[in-house]
Amino acid sequence: MQIRSLCAAVFAFLYTAANAQSVSVQITLKAAGKDSVAGATIQLYSLPDSVLLHSQISQPIKNTFRVKPFGRYLIKVFAVGFDTLQKNITVTNKSLTVALQLIANYKDLKAVTVVSSKPLMRQEDDKTIVDAEQLASTSTNAYEVLEKIPGAVVDQDGNIYLNSSTPATVYINGVEMRMSATDIASLLKSLPAGSVSRVEIIRTPSARYDAANSGGIVNIVLKKGVEIGTSGSINIRNDQGVYDTRTAGISLNKSFGNITSYISYQYTHRNYYEDIQSTRIIHADTSLAQMSSTKYSPVTNYAGGGFNIAFAKRFNIAYDIRVTATHNNSLAATYNTVSNTSSQTDLLQTQSPISNVGNSLVVSNTLFSKYKIDSVGSEWTNEIDYTYSRNTNTQAYDLDYILPPGPALTGNGNVLGISNFVTFKSDLSLQLQNKFILETGLKLSTAANNNTALYYLQQGTTPTQVDSFKTNTFSYKENIGSGYVQLSKLYHSFIFKAGLRLEYTDITGNQTVPVSTPFDIKRTDLFPYFYIKRNLLKIFGYPLIGNVIFRRSILRPGYDQLNPFPKLIDQFTYEEGNPKLQPQFTTNYEANVTYNDFPVLAIGVNNTKDVFNNVTYQNDSTKIAFRTYDNLGKYREIYSRLFGGLPSGHKYFMYLGVQFNYIQYNGTYENLPFNYSRDSWTFFTGHQFKATPTLNFNLNAWMYVNGFRLLNELKTMGQLNLSATKTFLNKKLAIILSGTDLLKTNKSLFHLQQGDVLVNGSRITDSRRCGITLRYNFGINHTEEKKPAFTPPAEEGQSQ
Repeated sequence: MQIRSLCAAVFAFLYTAANAQSVSVQITLKAAGKDSVAGATIQLYSLPDSVLLHSQISQPIKNTFRVKPFGRYLIKVFAVGFDTLQKNITVTNKSLTVALQLIANYKDLKAVTVVSSKPLMRQEDDKTIVDAEQLASTSTNAYEVLEKIPGAVVDQDGNIYLNSSTPATVYINGVEMRMSATDIASLLKSLPAGSVSRVEIIRTPSARYDAANSGGIVNIVLKKGVEIGTSGSINIRNDQGVYDTRTAGISLNKSFGNITSYISYQYTHRNYYEDIQSTRIIHADTSLAQMSSTKYSPVTNYAGGGFNIAFAKRFNIAYDIRVTATHNNSLAATYNTVSNTSSQTDLLQTQSPISNVGNSLVVSNTLFSKYKIDSVGSEWTNEIDYTYSRNTNTQAYDLDYILPPGPALTGNGNVLGISNFVTFKSDLSLQLQNKFILETGLKLSTAANNNTALYYLQQGTTPTQVDSFKTNTFSYKENIGSGYVQLSKLYHSFIFKAGLRLEYTDITGNQTVPVSTPFDIKRTDLFPYFYIKRNLLKIFGYPLIGNVIFRRSILRPGYDQLNPFPKLIDQFTYEEGNPKLQPQFTTNYEANVTYNDFPVLAIGVNNTKDVFNNVTYQNDSTKIAFRTYDNLGKYREIYSRLFGGLPSGHKYFMYLGVQFNYIQYNGTYENLPFNYSRDSWTFFTGHQFKATPTLNFNLNAWMYVNGFRLLNELKTMGQLNLSATKTFLNKKLAIILSGTDLLKTNKSLFHLQQGDVLVNGSRITDSRRCGITLRYNFGINHTEEKKPAFTPPAEEGQSQ
């Protein structure tokens, strides 16, 4: 009933639409003395994407442009005999007048680019934009950039948590990465840190985005070419933990005429370990102690490239391709001891070496077009994405009985998985009359996965036979069609935005070997969205803005969660999917406050039904543990965030934040009533000190207190990172010394007590590392003239 009322309210709001808003920006040019500036070229770009909106020859008196309100823009002025001028402006809902003075260039000087120091984070409506370049200078790869984002917690499996216990969905250049968290982490570790332009954090996505984003969206935007000429960079790095990691790469950017292109390559050879120790109670007086140590040695080759062609001032087409080839190699040794806790005697001792050798290939293609309908921001974009993924793995393992002695069990097998993803989406944004903005679009996506596993086993000297438990053939298809309409309106000091998204889901899967287990999910759902923004007041001349958001989302079980193929962890533990999983639905309410476009405070509630989670069940007779997924019932989460600090652009800047989460489950676990609650705290901070113009020091850290992940209770953990960066040769050469997890506190000490399963243990990885990076930039060198980062804002109607 609630959803019907909300949907009716959305339709009522959309029905009131007239046509959209724009405000004028008037630019006047002058020069010192009697210099003339006739014939200058004025260009206006939108920020942060640097898309060219307008370009015209200057008029003697004034030059008028129409733009969207409440936006950031970049003005560029080119004139023969004068230095190129750039200026950032912020537009409110009133007309803006900008007076610019050009400086005569009587000598053959380098171009001077006048820029404002960019803040680390800023808020644009319901989206937080992180300037990745400030994090990339002390990071080895894109994955480490994400680890250093204030307020984001990245766990040891590569899941990214923003404001809830549901992981965020990862996008690259606006395209969802349809892979497991582990595969996404591997891909990001193969991307050089310098290739990331910015990271967009969308904690409460609007109707424009897929509804399957309960945990929010992390969109990684990669750099694409340069404006003029040719440039590039070369990087090489070595870091050392217990094992070493080596990486090197090159990127080239070229622009000529109306074509911009780029190409990059990165080689990475990582070596690291993971140690897991646990004790599980399997009877009242019997425990199972397990120790596992695994060394991983993946070798990754990443290549990417693309081009953008501007056929006209209003129309451009872009193509991008990314290829990641990885050779995976791991060797694990597991030791198991079953003991009688009363007599403190060992009943069983086994050891099991397990080796895995595999290869993976991921090829992603994106074809994109944009047509600017008018000069005030109306546009039509279209995008086609295709991703091909192929994974192979050969596993061999032994199970040696030490106490009591017995014949060894030997097993081996091969796994082949092939995936194809195709997506088409079209988005239309119209600036209408009466201060309305209309957004609408559709999206069609299809995914096909096929997995085949063939395993053999041998006990002692008996003949080899097919392992019927692990041999498996599973196919999975997913078709999702969606459409949305969203309307926003500026009314006095308020911005109202309402949207409605419709999604049709058709998922089918079938395990044909060893037995047929078909399943299908077909459903149609509506997802409303509301957003209200208002200027609250000014503090020291800067605006304090309040935002209120409501949305409904879905989390569909994916291929890995549905695939019933049992994956061997050790003699007593398997992992498998659950083809009976149902999707979960979340209703989110959030109120947040920004100060000068910087997020400072947020309070929210997530109400979820049919929540599914990672669970551990235990076989009553064999006591073998199965890690799988199951629907548990209802789930409620209350969260709050507080963030503050000193602005960037000075010799020293810092940020400090805290996040609180309270969770409550109410449902069933193994057909028994399940009621559980827990609260947790996350603290994070970052500091930068510029000792000289060419030497700066960085520190960032986070701490997770009373944590909770996948029904596991975690003890306090955290991470402290330090780095020092020194530049040479007019800042073309940079040498970076860095240390990660210097205190060795990023280790997971966990406790699980659900149903008849009681486990305590620890998980430690090769996280403490020290390294050196050399990065050389070549090509065009723009001399930057830094402006103060925190100058007082002008009154409304004046440039900033």
